[in-house]
Amino acid sequence: MKVRFLPKGGFNNNGAFVEYEGDAPTQNMKEYQRQSYLRLDIIATKFNVGTKMGVNCEFEEVKVRKCIKTVSATGKIDPARWGNYTLSFLGKNITTSEISIAINENSDGEAVAMAGININGDLDLEDQNEFFIELEIYPDRFELLLNELSIPGAVLHISAHVDRFRDFYAEWSPSISDGRVIKFLNNKRDVENADEIPEDFWRTNEFQKELVSDPEDPPVTIIVRRPLQAPLAAPSSEENDKDDWDTDDEAKSEGCD
Repeated sequence: MKVRFLPKGGFNNNGAFVEYEGDAPTQNMKEYQRQSYLRLDIIATKFNVGTKMGVNCEFEEVKVRKCIKTVSATGKIDPARWGNYTLSFLGKNITTSEISIAINENSDGEAVAMAGININGDLDLEDQNEFFIELEIYPDRFELLLNELSIPGAVLHISAHVDRFRDFYAEWSPSISDGRVIKFLNNKRDVENADEIPEDFWRTNEFQKELVSDPEDPPVTIIVRRPLQAPLAAPSSEENDKDDWDTDDEAKSEGCD
């Protein structure tokens, strides 16, 4: 399937991508454009915990040897009232509701990335199409998250504003409850007329940093939900009365001796 850029495409006429087969696009094709308010709610119930360390030949003295703790999982997009989404690559018919999750301990700083990986196979390998979200978290917050996930029945919820990340596009819809496909542009070279895409269509690095670095409105939020453990029930008044009678009886028995 081919991908073409329409300079005046999209609901706002500021550019959109279309997919088509044959010699040229036809009328009334789906136009995938940059949009706001594309939020995915991702859920994972099974997690793997690991430790990552690099090992090198010590021809020079090594002062710090780093060990990084990691949490990995396969998340699923939660069908929500305000947005039933699946993910796909521009130029591909295959859609998915799965996202690979990687959360890493990082003492140098925090960051988050969300994108897709599309690897064309050869005679021995099949095509690989995968979406991922990767988070780097300070050690103290990572330990807190790990403790929460270690509780039986814990469920990891990740709310991701897809529109904050590069190269995600969607068809405009008057009904936000409709099921929609969010498309990812894997490479500019996948577009037939890539040379016709104006430079101001792409986000600047400065604007991209603003979208993902606002502490008051973060692009990704993590929530761990787990069963509420019921407190131990206090003894009833009848049980207390019984305990008192038992104590009195024991005292009388001791007095009889």
